[in-house]
Amino acid sequence: MTLVLRWGLPAAVVVACVGYLIYSASGGATEYYLTVSELRASSPPGVVRVAGVVQDDVRKSDALHVSFTEKDGSASMPVEYAGTLPDIFKPGITVVVEGNLGADGVFHARTLLAKCPSRFSTQPYTQ
Repeated sequence: MTLVLRWGLPAAVVVACVGYLIYSASGGATEYYLTVSELRASSPPGVVRVAGVVQDDVRKSDALHVSFTEKDGSASMPVEYAGTLPDIFKPGITVVVEGNLGADGVFHARTLLAKCPSRFSTQPYTQ
């Protein structure tokens, strides 16, 4: 009996601590985002994240202000964003925007994250 208390109790505490650390570390990585279709269907209040593909109508009014249309398979929405753009931002790339859907139907993004392409093409270097 004392052997179980001597080794079992500390082992249980260590397992519980490791389990808690794994649970708390993975919690931030599981943030959910909506598709454009899901946003249009539910129109949740407050700040949301929305994923979609940037369309060809990108308009930059200055270095920090951009507006574009974001689209998924069946729905699209206009997006306005003020801030630094990722280097890979361009039409055809998938982005996740975080912000609010305005009463005017425009999504006002406060954060814009670009999804990195899974493959980069290599082109020969020419001078």
